Amino acid sequence: MRDFDAYLIERLKKLLRSGEGYTDLTYKSYTPSPPLNAYIDDLYYLEGAAPYLRQKVLPNPTLHLMVNLGHAFQVCESDQTQPGMACDESWWVGLWNKYHIVEWPSSVAFYGVHFKPAGVYPFLQFPLCELHNQVVPMDVIWGRFAAEIRERLYDAPTAEAGFACLEQLLLSRLGDSPYNLKIVQSSIAEIAQQHGVLSIRTLSDQIGISQNHLLTQFKRLVGIAPKELARIYRFAHVLHSINSTQPADWSQIAQQAGFYDQAHFIKDFVAFTEDNPSDYLRLRRRFHTEKPQQAQFLGNVPVD
Repeated sequence: MRDFDAYLIERLKKLLRSGEGYTDLTYKSYTPSPPLNAYIDDLYYLEGAAPYLRQKVLPNPTLHLMVNLGHAFQVCESDQTQPGMACDESWWVGLWNKYHIVEWPSSVAFYGVHFKPAGVYPFLQFPLCELHNQVVPMDVIWGRFAAEIRERLYDAPTAEAGFACLEQLLLSRLGDSPYNLKIVQSSIAEIAQQHGVLSIRTLSDQIGISQNHLLTQFKRLVGIAPKELARIYRFAHVLHSINSTQPADWSQIAQQAGFYDQAHFIKDFVAFTEDNPSDYLRLRRRFHTEKPQQAQFLGNVPVD
């Protein structure tokens, strides 16, 4: 069973091995060695022309660390009532249960880390609910160490050298795993295995702890409630079920994803994307037509 980001990474690796496309965008990824692989899905490097200058980034079950080596990005919340945040150096991205908008420069160059849903706490050692729906400059949390990471990655002669450097820097920040982390990790594995379609009450009974205790640990070690994480995994499964080159049978997709009915499915979809499924599919088709290789990032769509 591969989670949302792992699926995308494998698809991109296949495209890169095939030699297709990517003349204007380079994506490289690296799976870290133990013990980091218990907390991190991959390190990645992205460089080249942005496919679109404004994109929606949809919710997905991962937390990010990003180190920018190029021009600044702007990140705006979905309602766009507040000015966008300039991401010019490095930052943490918590778990989001709504989309946000990224305004890219014409070209990008940055390293990133995809953390497993319960993988960040040992590096930060504070309740991750504080990162929920937040983009936080890295120096706010790690102080001068944030500048050291950026400087050393900037000096790396190749992406592979950068991965080795970043791996060592992350190892230096890895703290003790908290009590109950394994319980939370096993709970997440079950949520992922069931594509988010399960009873949290049944899950807590299987683990042998109360729902309230499970909720407390999830908010501390993941950043959101287990029920909300399950919704995000189910949403990710829905995105995988949509073939942008074929007509969509929304009733069948809703049923296979475990929704009560199509109305429930549409309500949840709109809550995550602010688009109904048909509008999302139209954006996916546009992305697939105009930028077929970059469109493998299912969680990013152009802002219409």
